[in-house]
Amino acid sequence: MSIEITVVFDVVPDRMEPVVAAFGKLCAATRKEEGALRFDAFRSEEHANTVVLVEEWADQEAIDLHMKEAYVAGFLAEVDGAFARPAQVHRLRPLGG
Repeated sequence: MSIEITVVFDVVPDRMEPVVAAFGKLCAATRKEEGALRFDAFRSEEHANTVVLVEEWADQEAIDLHMKEAYVAGFLAEVDGAFARPAQVHRLRPLGG
């Protein structure tokens, strides 16, 4: 069974443009990874300063490898200080499962 994760980021308003650009680069690179089944970033229509990342991974090993990628470290450096609070990470499982 794959692993689904949703991450909610509250972006500092004046940092939205560079954050969107950083997510664009991160998504494009991540989608090329073998174990990345889905990796998409969205801007909330209800909350102007919220970005939601929707991920699906083949397994934990794929996630672990992803977190070691140089471009992930680059992304984290690029968005440093851009979030109003720590990201809310939701590792999902089906109801009843």
